[in-house]
Amino acid sequence: MKSFERHQLILDQASSGEPVTIDALIDATGASPSTVRRDIKALEETGRIVSLRGGAIRLEDAATEVPVAAKSLINPDEKRSIAEAAAALISDGDTIYLDSGTTATEVMRALHGITVHVITSNTHALALPITPTVTVTVLGGDLLPDIGSVAGPITDRELNDLYFDKAFIGVTGIDADAGVTTFDIREATKKRVVHAHSRHTYVLADSSKFDHISLCHAFPLADCTVITDKQGDVLSAAGAAVIAT
Repeated sequence: MKSFERHQLILDQASSGEPVTIDALIDATGASPSTVRRDIKALEETGRIVSLRGGAIRLEDAATEVPVAAKSLINPDEKRSIAEAAAALISDGDTIYLDSGTTATEVMRALHGITVHVITSNTHALALPITPTVTVTVLGGDLLPDIGSVAGPITDRELNDLYFDKAFIGVTGIDADAGVTTFDIREATKKRVVHAHSRHTYVLADSSKFDHISLCHAFPLADCTVITDKQGDVLSAAGAAVIAT
């Protein structure tokens, strides 16, 4: 069993809200005690679970996606560089998908002097000034205000009828085994549909996202190009990488 599969199983075991013993997790995963303890430590570091006295764990009550207002304070210069590198990959006349997230919002700011059709689920991008050569189509769906996104069945239904030259995807984390991950199953499903309907999929991931595994797998890292701010071992698992300078 791969590490991200064990992590998901541990989270599933803890999802009842009741404390779960380490012995129960060892039985559930079939892994050694030392492996389970490493998994628990990794999940604690991401804020997903907390350890209790007596060798048990529970889900972190406050485990939610980090709000955009807080995310915008993380690596802002790096995110702008990544956005500029992403915008440079867009050709005149492209139809692109622009995902939610602070780096994707910066991509919208970087669209200058180009004719492009942007289809987006990013509600924060709508507050930005739009140049006349940029056409914007907004997807419908369930509003996720903390992350400035729309997602869910309505969004997926609309996306199933659309195809893109390029997609620019925001993520919570990237990992060699777990691939591209995000916190919400609706977001993961949305990203998976977009990826399947795009000629080229680009993942926008500053280095704070390296080796981080969130709850929901979207698609394999090998299936995309990662646009980021620095080299890292995890990039060897990507289909390709662009290092913004």
